Amino acid sequence: MDEFFHHYTEILTDPAHLAVEVTLMLVVDVLFLGLIWPFITRYFNRKLHQQHQILDAEHGIKHHADHVHHDDHVHPVPAAAAVECEDV
Repeated sequence: MDEFFHHYTEILTDPAHLAVEVTLMLVVDVLFLGLIWPFITRYFNRKLHQQHQILDAEHGIKHHADHVHHDDHVHPVPAAAAVECEDV
């Protein structure tokens, strides 16, 4: 056990070892995740958009630029919440 702590403190205090650790952290964190993160977010955004479209179709919702239409036969909207639309 004494030999373990000797090697542990030797590695911990070795400047070359610490430099290699920092270099590997930069390579993995910055380059690897920096290059892959846009693909991961694009994938999740695409999946969320597909699920949103499926839910809108199930609930009869149509999106316009500034408002949302509800099909009354699928899920009736109370008269107080209904808004007239010129796009129909």
